[in-house]
Amino acid sequence: MTEPAPRSADSRTKSRRRRLATLGTAALLVVSLAACGGGGVRGKSADGRTEITVSGMPPTTLPVGRQDFLAQVKAFEKANPDIRIKPTDALWDAKTFPARLASGRLETVFRVPLTYPPEMIERHQIADLSKEIEALPHGAEFDKRLLAPATDSDGKIYGIPTEVYSVGLVYNRELFSRAGLDPDKPPATWDELRTAARTITDRTGVAGFGMHTTDNTGGWMLTTMTYSYGGRMEKEAGGKQVTAFREGPTGKALGLLKAMRWTDGSMGKQHLRGTDDLTRDFAGGKVAMLLGSPSTYGAYVSKFHGRPDAYGQAPLPSGGEKATLLGGGVAVVSPKADAAQRTAAAKWIDFFYLRTKYDPASAAERTAQVAADKNPAGIPGLPFYDAKVSGPAAAAERKHSNVPLKNFAPYVNSLGATEYVVEPPVAAQELYAALDSAVQAVLTRESADPAAELEKADRRIGPALDRSQR
Repeated sequence: MTEPAPRSADSRTKSRRRRLATLGTAALLVVSLAACGGGGVRGKSADGRTEITVSGMPPTTLPVGRQDFLAQVKAFEKANPDIRIKPTDALWDAKTFPARLASGRLETVFRVPLTYPPEMIERHQIADLSKEIEALPHGAEFDKRLLAPATDSDGKIYGIPTEVYSVGLVYNRELFSRAGLDPDKPPATWDELRTAARTITDRTGVAGFGMHTTDNTGGWMLTTMTYSYGGRMEKEAGGKQVTAFREGPTGKALGLLKAMRWTDGSMGKQHLRGTDDLTRDFAGGKVAMLLGSPSTYGAYVSKFHGRPDAYGQAPLPSGGEKATLLGGGVAVVSPKADAAQRTAAAKWIDFFYLRTKYDPASAAERTAQVAADKNPAGIPGLPFYDAKVSGPAAAAERKHSNVPLKNFAPYVNSLGATEYVVEPPVAAQELYAALDSAVQAVLTRESADPAAELEKADRRIGPALDRSQR
């Protein structure tokens, strides 16, 4: 890999600012809504330019990020002199979004989780962007799997992904070697994972596998496992979404966890952990395997000081299907936007979110800037486009990457054959919370029956599903 030349403190500060602007507000799912200071669809500015409002500007409490966002707005307007951008500091927040949506004060461009577009399409709450996407650079070469959550039954596309991830298997390569396992051949099936976890525990004394269980993460990862067994958490019945997790695959996943915990003894004794807790234990060598996306590497190294060379990333083990959970965010456009505003909105989304996905120069600059700030740079992820488009950008990124890319090879090599399944479309967080209890039960009580625990979860989630579909 190529190491960037040392730079002055002033140069590094400017680099950090450019990087923050290029990355945008990646905290789509974790940052609360700031005061929006206006919003809605405007039309034409006083000087006759097409005007659009866009969400995502960092709040005044983050002055550097805010300044950089405005610099990107200025650069966009210079490249598109017929368009005026009016930014707001509104960010996604599940508690306030329904009210903002109902009020009609959402921006021309705003972002939502990948689970939201289907319902919004049905209710005519977002605009059809099919023509605008087709006109974008490489719009026709988008990976259709990433567009699927925002595509209706007629093939019309209502949103553009801005950041996506798929869940796989995170594992400790050093512990694999110590246990006599090949770190370049991680488990491909759940049966293989069970065997590997037991071997690691028997030969090293370290818990072979750790499972998320708190703060809705237990239900989230149980959902992911269900997808790999060919199941789903919800299905349509009578025009509404109802639970589907008592049909078999979820029970198999829960049964596997129970067997690993009580029959094999390969999951240790700590079973009340969320994402940070589990990543901390993994970085400390207390857990050999867990479920997570490649972005886990960032916290593993920067937050919990894990050894870079010990980190391994593989695809999700299969229970019969090569499927995993797809998460992330998608930019959508107000249905009030006219043709000129939809075109302007698509151009902004492309400029701000997508350039590094297809433009080698932008990808190289972004990765070099992140690496210069001594942050993990060039972590492999899902390509947004087909190989001929994403390939050159990924190659440019790799030249400046500071992560052990070979350790991600099993995951990267699996992407073309993996089915991506989005999170449950209705009341997903409430569903996850109900299933947390089921996961905790089978890991903390040997007498817990997976089927009975899923029945309890079904009773808990029922009212939330009804409320969400009135």
